[in-house]
Order: sequence, then C-alpha cells, then structure tokens
Amino acid sequence: MKWQKKYPEKASLKDFIYNNQERGFVVTKIGDIFKPSKAKSRKKRWLPEMTRKDIWEDLIIHIEFMKTLYPQSDGRLCRYCHQPWTYRTRMKRRGVPKPRKRGPTHPTNFAVDRLYSTMTYRPGNIIFCCSACNDRKHDSTPRDWKNFLRVMKERNDYVE
Repeated sequence: MKWQKKYPEKASLKDFIYNNQERGFVVTKIGDIFKPSKAKSRKKRWLPEMTRKDIWEDLIIHIEFMKTLYPQSDGRLCRYCHQPWTYRTRMKRRGVPKPRKRGPTHPTNFAVDRLYSTMTYRPGNIIFCCSACNDRKHDSTPRDWKNFLRVMKERNDYVE
C-alpha cells in the first residue's frame, strides 16, 4: 500500500493491466453485483441470492456449454449473439475522483445479465453476455427478441 501512495502512476498502470485481463475484468464485474453503493443507486435493491463462487461456477458451466456449441472457440462467447467478448477498460488514476457520468463501455466487453429483469441475481437467472446485448434489452428489435426467447426457452427448465 505504501508504494501505491508514493507512486500513484505506477499503481494506476498496474490496475489498468490487471483490469484489462480476463481475471481482473471478471472479478470486477462480479464484484460490482455485490457492491452496496451500486444497490443504493438502483430503483429497487437487488440483493444477489448467490455467492461470488456460485457465479464463477455458472461462468465455467457457460464456457463449457459454449465450447460444445462452438468447438473451435474457447467458450468465452455471448449467450445471445454468440460473439466473443473482450476485457477492455479505461485508464484510471488513483486518488482522482471518478466522473459522475458513466461513459460508454466497449460493446463486446463481458457482462453479467439478469435474464428476467424482475428477479435478482440467482441461480438460473444470470446470463453471461456482451455489453451490447445486455444494453440492447432496453431498446431491442424483433431479431433481438428471437435471441432472448431462444435463450429463455433453453434455460426454461432452470428458472422457476
């Protein structure tokens, strides 16, 4: 911790490198689900009904499932559009307050979606997808509905 305060630029670079790798990016995304500060800004407070470990296990199951659908891939594919996801973040500086407005995310970045938006993060209700598909649910087209319905049908036996 002492070196981070002494050399904030180096610490920021280390954070940037870690957060642009798969593990760092996914750890951050899953951690965001559990942040109380995020829950306060939501209209309804969605307390997850599963642990971080449960989400990681679901992610491994998702990756294995996508590998069976696309054997030539590494399985790190969006459940909706079947395109590979990325792990890209912006450079941030330690000790500098974040801007209030959230900027645009990279459309192919990894995201965790709630299949049924009226339910919290719980087994059978989380989908691993890209940011674009996650955001598209707000402003979707009939083609998108087909993909959402296909995934709901595939997951129907898992959701009550």
